[in-house]
Order: sequence, then C-alpha cells, then structure tokens
Amino acid sequence: MPLFSGVRSFLLVVLLSFPAYAQTAVTVQTDHGPVVGRQAEVRRFLGLPYAAPPVGPLRWKAPQPALPWTAPRDAATFGAVCPQAVIALFALPGETPGSVKGQEDCLTLNVYAPLGTTTQSRLPVMVWIHGGSFIAGLSAAYSGAELARKYGVVVVTLNYRLGALGWLSLPALSAEADGQSGNYGLMDQQAALKWVQSNIGAFGGDPASVTVAGESAGGMSVCAHLASPQSAGLFRGAVIQSGLCTSPGNAVTLAQAETRNIRYASNLGCRATDLDCLRALDPQKLLAAKVPGLRPASNLVWSPVYASASLPLQLRDAFESGRFNQVPVLNGTNHDEGRLFVQVASPDGKPISPVLYWGGTGLTVGLINTSRTLARYPYRRYGTPALAFATMFTDGVFSCTALRVDQALSRFVPVYAFEFNDPQAATLLKAPSDLPGLGSHHSSSLAYAFQAPVAGVSDPALFTPAQQALSDAFSGAWMAFVKTGNPGQAGAWRSFDTVRGNVQAFTPESVQESVLYAKEHQCDYWLPLDLK
Repeated sequence: MPLFSGVRSFLLVVLLSFPAYAQTAVTVQTDHGPVVGRQAEVRRFLGLPYAAPPVGPLRWKAPQPALPWTAPRDAATFGAVCPQAVIALFALPGETPGSVKGQEDCLTLNVYAPLGTTTQSRLPVMVWIHGGSFIAGLSAAYSGAELARKYGVVVVTLNYRLGALGWLSLPALSAEADGQSGNYGLMDQQAALKWVQSNIGAFGGDPASVTVAGESAGGMSVCAHLASPQSAGLFRGAVIQSGLCTSPGNAVTLAQAETRNIRYASNLGCRATDLDCLRALDPQKLLAAKVPGLRPASNLVWSPVYASASLPLQLRDAFESGRFNQVPVLNGTNHDEGRLFVQVASPDGKPISPVLYWGGTGLTVGLINTSRTLARYPYRRYGTPALAFATMFTDGVFSCTALRVDQALSRFVPVYAFEFNDPQAATLLKAPSDLPGLGSHHSSSLAYAFQAPVAGVSDPALFTPAQQALSDAFSGAWMAFVKTGNPGQAGAWRSFDTVRGNVQAFTPESVQESVLYAKEHQCDYWLPLDLK
C-alpha cells in the first residue's frame, strides 16, 4: 500500500481475492510441516508462518524459527494484520483514528502459484514487500493470483513488524544484542526471504530465481536489502517502486535513533533501560505515542537505521561505492507522487493555504533552502499552493532521488528506469478541490502492476481500454524482469545511461524511452541541493 498506509478494508481484500471459482484443497510439504491451500484458477496458500510470534520476551528480538507441526495446517485464510495505528485518511466505519488494530502474532506470508506446479516446475518468484510508511499495511492487500495465472510466476506477499514494534532502537536493546537494535522489520523480511529459499521449491518456484519487489516503504526496504550484507544471496533481482531510498530525512543512524527514542520511551512511562516495562506495554499505547522531535516532511519516523550491523552504510554511500548486493534493478516512480500527500496535509479537505505551503516546503527542504525552493516552485505559476506543493514534493522526494539511485547503481549493475504516467489514473480516492486531479499519484500504479484490486486505492474494473493496455504493458514489463532480469524485449528498453538519462515512460498513449525526465522534474535544482 501507499506511504501513508493502505489498510482500507481487510474484509474487502479477502472477498476480492477469491473469485467465484470452485475451490479444491491442495497439500504441500514445507520444512515445518504440511500446509493445505486452495486451488481454483491458481493455487493459494495463505497465512503461512515464517517465524515465531514476536511476543513477550521476543518483542524487539531478531525473528526466531517457527515451531514445526505434523498435522496438516490449514492455509485457506490470511494471517493476522501486524499491530498498527488507524490513519485518519484510511479509517473504516467504526474505526477511531489513532487506535491500534492487529496482533503481534503476525509474521506470516502468502504464496500464489499457477495450477499444475510441481517441485520440478522451477518457476521465477516475486517476493512482494508492502508499503505504508513502515507503520501500516498488510500483505493481504495484494493478490498475486492474476500474475501467477497470467504470467506463470510464483508470487509471495509477506507481513513484517511495523512502527515501534518493528523499528525501535534503544541503547538497552542494543546492549542485549551485541550492539544491534532496530531494523526488526527488516530482519523479518530477511527471515521471509530465507523461508522462500528453503521452501519455495515445494510450491513450484525456483529459489535461484527470486526477485524482491516493493512500493513506497516496501521499495525503500528493497533498497535496504540491496545494501544489507545479511540479505546477500537471497535474491537475484530487485524492483523498486516509489522507494524514497535517498529522500530527505531518511538517513538516520543507529546512534541518532537511540538518542531520540530515549525520550520516546520516557513518554511511555518506562525508563529507557527498563525493557521488562517496555515489553509489557499494550501495543495500543506503544504505537499511538508520538516520537518527539521536528523532522523533514518526507521523514519516515519508524524506518531502517544505518551504521548498524544489518545496514553498515547509508543507502546512498552503499550505492555510490558499489558496496551493495549487485543484481539487476528495475527502479521507477509515478509522475505525480506528491498529489496524494495534499490529502494527508489537509485531511479535512480544506484548500492548502499559502502559509501551509510555505511551512510544508520548509519541512521538506530545511530553513536554509526554503526561499530558493519557493522561488523555484511559485504557487501562482501552478495555480494553487496545493499543486505547487505536490509538484515540489514529487520532484524533491521521489523523482530526483530515484534518478540519483539510477546514477549510482548503474555504474555497477544493469538498471532499468521507468516512470508511470497516466494523467487520469484509475483511483478510488477523491481529489482535493484545489488539485486538477490526482493524476499518477503515489500508489496509483499498483493496480496496473498487479492487475488486481488494491483495496481502497484502485480497481482494474475502473480501467478504460487504453488503461487496460497500459496495465498490460506495465505489468508485462515487471514480469519480464522477474523472469529474465530484463523488462524489455529485443532491445526495446535500454538500461539506464547516466549521460543520456533515459527513462521508460509508461502512458496510456505509448510506452517509449524519454530523456526528458530530469528536466521535467527539475533535477538540475534538486541533485546539487544534496538534501539528506
């Protein structure tokens, strides 16, 4: 789901994920025990535990192996949602913004495979990491059924710990774990990738042909796996959609996070050294509490921390030095990412005022760069402060930081850069009154990529014929990359060249190479600005 969650309706996801086909049971043997999935147009195995429940003394510990079982385990329903605070923009009827839903016993994954697969099938595998600012989201929001059916791949979607439960760093936690705390959500993802290496062959997948993919916080997670020594050998390709991998405010070190979180712990009524007190806290209190401090607007408060065992280098340093897991990369953004965040900045629907635009710009670029940025994006040129803010946020937080990643990685590995640009992307979200529309907003490409509903965001049933053709091209490119490490056919998509700055542009009218991406997003301004 998108940066600010996608938890629209768990029940809706379940209903959408099961078309009206006659289903029969199918059993697969994993290294933990037999699981019984369902097959109709594809095979589904849902709610499979890849690690032990991270509860009690295992809260803020590296994921531990799940206990084995001998009796067949039913895999017909999704596992629990990981604890997360309800976000106002995506609250369901009866849900109170700020309240917490989900349960800590949530480290499960789902497998979608074509019919007729056997242990000899050796099909390519895509492992999907959901977004949600590292504070929300769920694996069940993404059905891999259509990709499995149409393209003959195996799709895995997974849950991982969120918010403070997944990313808390404290000196006391580091002291009990050889100097390492935080990044528990990243370790969960690594545990799931290791599960895939051990088990995906039983479902018809090829453990030597795994591509890790994600959007928003999930895309940033993919960048973290590229940079993490602990992820080495777990995948052979990477798909980054709207990843914020080098966006402003997201280069926090372990030491910085520990210092910040001491105040956070004290606000919970526990001493930062009293881990028993912290581990006894109700998730409702733990996840609803605010983290002290003023941060850039694009900062993900709970997120990976660097100068740590799992991430020794910040992403930018790892990529520019070549010290990363070197595999082919498919990296892209949406043309109008920032328009979604106008809704977040003004959840009551009131127009963005000039004062709010100025303040939001300052929080994005820092006080020293505010005047220059406002002059670069004068709201009178764009018609409304809302559109000026959305454009500035798109360029500075998403588009040009993605270009920086392309430039760095392409010195060492093949990189295929893209931009999704449907000016009227099919969406279930309502555009604020002071925007001309949501355009290709953050998360809008997901229904096109999965060719399946993304609850609360979009539904292929809304596609026009031109949008369906765009979805076929976009999804087809992703799946070609998953299968071969190259998203194009017969040289139709050339890898990124730093001098040319070539980006594959996906629009309803055409799919073709563009060398205007940097100019259109004013990267001549943003790249020298060097925000961190």
